[in-house]
Amino acid sequence: MPDEKQKDNTKDKSSLEDKQKQQLSELKSKIKKEKDNKMQDAVKMIATREKLERDYEEDLILVTFSSSAETKRTVKAKRPSQEEMMTIMRLSAEAAIYEGKMDPQSLKRMVDIYDQLPTLAGELSVDKTLDKEFWTKKVSFATLQNFITEVIRTTQTGALSSKELDSFR
Repeated sequence: MPDEKQKDNTKDKSSLEDKQKQQLSELKSKIKKEKDNKMQDAVKMIATREKLERDYEEDLILVTFSSSAETKRTVKAKRPSQEEMMTIMRLSAEAAIYEGKMDPQSLKRMVDIYDQLPTLAGELSVDKTLDKEFWTKKVSFATLQNFITEVIRTTQTGALSSKELDSFR
């Protein structure tokens, strides 16, 4: 009988080892599957981010503004990012506060505000020749203001003009 008991022990031991090997194999398979899922999720997230960034870079608007009393021009511009839009809105609000005040601090702040506009216009313009230097030295201040104002208006109302909207009706 001892032989029979030894066989049972050996059989139980072998069965236990087989079960442990199977569990280890299942655990390795589960870990590999989780890694693959995490990798796929990471790839999807990266792809989504890249798509959103590409969409932003491709989201262009046509900004039509007055360059003189009788002349309107259209410039292709990128739609302002959240940061650029907040900067424009902050500068506009500050300019409204300081406008008309003649104290030295207010005048200095107005100069600082107006000094930032050509940089913003250059960053928003798709045509790289319409850079900060262009907006600073080659056009009037009124033209620069008109461009910035129309960027805001076009961004807030959408890219279609009232004429284009009427043509759909």
